[in-house]
Amino acid sequence: MTEQALAPHPADQGVEQSPAQAPAKAPWTALVVVGVAQLMVMLDSTVVNVALPSIGAQLPADQTAMQWTISAYVLMLGSLLLFGGRVSDVFGRRRTFVTGLSGFALASVLCGIAGNQELLVAGRAIQGAGAALLSAAALSIILAVYQDEGQRKIALTAWSGLGVIGATIGVVLGGLIVTAISWRWAFLINIPICIAALIGALRSMPALRASSGRKLRLPSALVSTAGLAALSFGLIRLHEGFGDRNAWISIGAAVLLLAAVTFMEVGQADPLLPLHLLRKPTYWLSSVGLLLVASVMISSSYLASMYFQQAHGMSAFVTGLSLLPMGLAALVVALVAPSLANALGLGGMYVTGAVLQLIGTGILATGTGSVPLTIVALAVIGAGLPACFVPLFGIGTSHVKLEESGVGSGLLNTFNETGAALGIAVIGTILATSVDGSLEKGDSVGTATTAGVGDGFLALAICSAIAIVIAFVLRSLTRTPQGADA
Repeated sequence: MTEQALAPHPADQGVEQSPAQAPAKAPWTALVVVGVAQLMVMLDSTVVNVALPSIGAQLPADQTAMQWTISAYVLMLGSLLLFGGRVSDVFGRRRTFVTGLSGFALASVLCGIAGNQELLVAGRAIQGAGAALLSAAALSIILAVYQDEGQRKIALTAWSGLGVIGATIGVVLGGLIVTAISWRWAFLINIPICIAALIGALRSMPALRASSGRKLRLPSALVSTAGLAALSFGLIRLHEGFGDRNAWISIGAAVLLLAAVTFMEVGQADPLLPLHLLRKPTYWLSSVGLLLVASVMISSSYLASMYFQQAHGMSAFVTGLSLLPMGLAALVVALVAPSLANALGLGGMYVTGAVLQLIGTGILATGTGSVPLTIVALAVIGAGLPACFVPLFGIGTSHVKLEESGVGSGLLNTFNETGAALGIAVIGTILATSVDGSLEKGDSVGTATTAGVGDGFLALAICSAIAIVIAFVLRSLTRTPQGADA
């Protein structure tokens, strides 16, 4: 048995200028540019977390504004990814990437100089919109530029690995910036990165031509975006507890809107929502897998931050340093991911990553009071993250045609971001409920937090166990008999 080669579909004539006429091997400059941008987008999803107390005290901002400083970013990013992918297919991948990057840079300036909480939240919302455009276009660029199978594996490995690393080091960097300078530089630090990426995109990224004859399909786009926004809002509202009425109203509206757009897209020759991809087992299983691993990634750093600060009284900076081994473990595995993929196959690599996550979350589900053991377990989880993300993006994009690479990759990213929002909503509620119950029994804050964190990691262990089942199914589906055509 050998693993099926996950080669890209050949480009239709006239759809893309560069990949159809370029040599088999493409320069790595485009990967560097989109990789840096992806690192920044994911870093910004976590760098603000440890800065919130300083923002609240110095701006000042009330509790609602601080929550929406994070939630506004997640809401816009999660709801616009699918539409962002369509925009990149219609108007061109580089053009969409540059537009999203420029918007992200301007919004970072607005956040950094914000004089009140309203401007800060507005800036974060615009940041999320820019991130949706550039992130959807970035993955589409990788699929369009790197047609060689070996190069594509390396490119997807680097892209997804940088996302994991960005999310994990964001907490470390946030703690360092807040401690050494000011919370405003958690946003302003994006400016030189954006400028460098913008220059790189204009100078070295191929000018990929837009798909001819395609339309935005605005009615479907508006309904789908509203549905995803309602879903994200509902998940965010669940932070208030599973009994929050507004949360369930919003989630119910999301179900109706997404069902409506599905009905609108059925039978369309050029649909916004690629329903035909969701009929492919490898694609929808990869999508569910991304939802689960994103939940584990974001929720693990969230729970660990609460554990270190609430149970052990660590500062923001020391908390960031305690999470550094998790990021370093992810970096090491990301660097050797191509070799792992060749040795284990993408399906086998995903099985390995899911097992590592189950081990790490299982250890932490015991509610251990040991800081060193917690750091080690988090490092095990970190090692499993790229071992999950890399094969899931690789398998998921293997059936995406070049002309729909934007919307196809956008849908995968939507599952990814929805998983992050869902994870924080559910795990945050479990933590809050558990801590409140322990405090009512007379436990100390440290004891209550340790117990609540253990309950949260128990839920993540269940997610990891489900991921293992999906991993074995994907491993079976991506293997063909020896000698069969790939």
